[in-house]
Amino acid sequence: MAAFFAPRGRQRAFHGFILFATALNTIPLLAQTAPVSSDHPWHSVSEREIAGEAARLRESRLGIDPGRTYSLAELIDLAEAHNPETRIAWERARAQVAASGVARSELYPTLAAAALSQTSRFEIPFGPFFVRETTQSLEGTLDLRYLIFDFGGRSGRISAAAAEALASNFAFNDVHRRVIFQVEQTYYRLLNASGQEDAARASLTNAETVQQSAEERLKQGLATLPDVLEARSATALARYELQAVLGAEDIARGDLAATLGDLPNVVIHPQPLDRLSISNSVEDTVDQAIIRAFAERPDLLEQLAEVRSARARVKEANAAFYPNPA
Repeated sequence: MAAFFAPRGRQRAFHGFILFATALNTIPLLAQTAPVSSDHPWHSVSEREIAGEAARLRESRLGIDPGRTYSLAELIDLAEAHNPETRIAWERARAQVAASGVARSELYPTLAAAALSQTSRFEIPFGPFFVRETTQSLEGTLDLRYLIFDFGGRSGRISAAAAEALASNFAFNDVHRRVIFQVEQTYYRLLNASGQEDAARASLTNAETVQQSAEERLKQGLATLPDVLEARSATALARYELQAVLGAEDIARGDLAATLGDLPNVVIHPQPLDRLSISNSVEDTVDQAIIRAFAERPDLLEQLAEVRSARARVKEANAAFYPNPA
């Protein structure tokens, strides 16, 4: 067996290099870890850091007046302006338009400029001495390229990017459509819960009146104990139904606030049902509504734009069968 011997200084340097390499290999393992097993949640230092960063974020407040009554149109305007989904869809649409501009840039020539500077020093003998000479050189180049034809590959990429930008715009409109639908759904659900609250309070008042009457008749000997117990049971049931309705009303109010983009504990007073102007009939027939949905639904238009993008990608792929002019 051969043994390796090195001076003490080199051995220290070699050991230091081993420790440094081990530390470099350990850093990714500590920074990127996976869950140990599948039977319990995964927690790490990164999770605590993100949780602390989330705790430092400011709360989003719309400044809703708790003493004001909001109509459906006003709530829809607030949701479209402050719902985070509309902002995300807007940023995606802007990014896709920028990508379309990058694709169209292939229609223009490309100009590349490069400059190279170099300093050289020489020692020239001059008799018994050496004279230092320093020279400076500078070179510059320009490279101009323009693609005249590529058998449809460039136009295919541009058409695909334009279609994808159009699809992102339709997706942006579809987000607004879904936000409006969510506002309307939670708005009428809140009105329904408010109406059920009035009915539940009336039922509770009626049950309490019947119970009081039964207990008075029991004192006078005109009723039996089972009659009083039945009245008490009806009162307890009415109280339970009232609390259930109040809980459903709070849930509907919280869902409406979340749809608007505010915190769910905000107090929102919708316009009462008796102040709403609801039409008695629908002007369009079912067939007309279906035809208008096919023509105006942004989600369907988004799918048609994606079909156009796929056709352009096929055109770009077909161009790969021809010679490359580059």
